[in-house]
Amino acid sequence: MDIKDIKKKKLRQKLAYLQTELEETKLVYKDSLNTFNLDFANYMIGNDVIENEIHTKISKDPYEEIQTEIDDDTLKNVYRKVAGKTHPDKKDGDEKEFKRANEANKNKDFGQLLEMADEYGIDVPMDDRMMLEVQKQIKAVVDTITKMKSTWAWTWVHIDKGNKQMFKKYILQQLTVE
Repeated sequence: MDIKDIKKKKLRQKLAYLQTELEETKLVYKDSLNTFNLDFANYMIGNDVIENEIHTKISKDPYEEIQTEIDDDTLKNVYRKVAGKTHPDKKDGDEKEFKRANEANKNKDFGQLLEMADEYGIDVPMDDRMMLEVQKQIKAVVDTITKMKSTWAWTWVHIDKGNKQMFKKYILQQLTVE
């Protein structure tokens, strides 16, 4: 194994780790959002503020789709390989996995598609172009995690008790409720 092979391996492992981090962050974010909505629901009755974290029903989670710069052809190419392997009409197809691949494709979750490719033994050559695409996805995943962790809902649930009252006052001032 040469240095380039090691770098490729590290890059794929980094993306795999970040995909797991993203899954965990999404779950914690959704719980945080529910807590935030419950804690601030009484203050929001009759208030017309449009803020993702205030609505108890969000039509589409703004963090579900990853804002990535991955080339559409690259995404489509890997998706087709995974979909071809998991399609329910195939001999060893799996409807649940096929839906998972569709969801990953819809949400531009290149890391999820690569992870599925690995699970199914699908060869995705790691040439220089693909390494660049993986680096773009790593950046997009980190940005998505950072955005979720910087929301009012996340902060509200994770702030220490000593600052909670002050943060509540700040939120209500921003929402012009108080």
